[in-house]
Amino acid sequence: MLPRLRRFLPYALAVVGLIAGVTTARAWPVEAQGHRVEPGVIVDEVLGVGVLESAREVRVAFEASGRVTALAVDEGAMVALGDVLGTLDASDASRDLAVAEAVAGAASAAVGRAHAELERARAGASRAAMERARADTLLAAGAIHRADHEAASERDASAQAEVRAMKSALRQAESNRTVATRTSGIRVAKVADGRLTSPLAGLVVSRHVEAGQLVTPGTPAFTIVATDAMRVRAWVDETALGRLAVGQPVRLVFRSEGDRSFAGVVERIGREVDRQTHELLVDVTVHDLPTNFAVGQRADAWIEVGRRAADASVPRGWCETECAVVDGGRVASRPVTLGLVGRESVEVLRGLAPGEVVLAPGTPVGTRVHVVEAP
Repeated sequence: MLPRLRRFLPYALAVVGLIAGVTTARAWPVEAQGHRVEPGVIVDEVLGVGVLESAREVRVAFEASGRVTALAVDEGAMVALGDVLGTLDASDASRDLAVAEAVAGAASAAVGRAHAELERARAGASRAAMERARADTLLAAGAIHRADHEAASERDASAQAEVRAMKSALRQAESNRTVATRTSGIRVAKVADGRLTSPLAGLVVSRHVEAGQLVTPGTPAFTIVATDAMRVRAWVDETALGRLAVGQPVRLVFRSEGDRSFAGVVERIGREVDRQTHELLVDVTVHDLPTNFAVGQRADAWIEVGRRAADASVPRGWCETECAVVDGGRVASRPVTLGLVGRESVEVLRGLAPGEVVLAPGTPVGTRVHVVEAP
């Protein structure tokens, strides 16, 4: 009998130890994380996932053929309207422009000389007309010979013909000047075609050519986006459509920035749902951006669709239909009715009052607890 008792003694001691441990654990309070019920503002948000884009994007190209001599900017550079982005070899065009400007200058001088010659011819014609009129009077009075009268008439006719000739020469000189001016303008345009300038202020997101490369008219050199028109195009589940509205505030969380939020606002709500994913596009205007951003990077758009001041609120996920509360130093379960659910907290309509302490989920009912405030 004694040997048998000795064989079962360790098991009996283990059972006694277990009972003593359970009793001690229930008698001594355990540490539990708690949160005090308090008033708060509950914000209801809808999540959309999208990418960063610009409403204005242009591909800039040279308008002439030639070899790229220099590129003034690179990817990631900020440019202003009219900034020079690059240049082509314009030596031939520059020489043509110098010749055209010289021709235009000579044509303008010729117009000036034609004006002077016309004025001289008009003065001579005026004198000849006066002499002919005088000869007509004298001939009628028999004071001069007919030969002298005919000579005065011939001088008058010659002077009038010279005026007509000078007018024609002036018109030709003016025509030559117009042609020379237009030619000079074409040459100026050809020189300008070798200088590529930015058509808008923004960010250079890509460069498509290299210095020394031969290009033809229309070959894209840079892609530039307007940074004052940045937006996130976010896909939102169709179930949220009834709660969306233009002008709603948005928290933008870029994957590169951790939990840091950036401000935005709903600009446009799409009216076509994808037949496969049952999502629609929502355009969000971006008010501020990270220091380092890239077109096409992903962003979470938290659209605020509701906001309410709650008399009592608890952390989201701590309560469902019941809450764990402290009652007489022990954990008790209490039924609750929840209201608006926010990103971090939830509204409690019935079952809890401000000042009470709720415990984190998983705390056993009936356990004595020492409450530690949740951070």
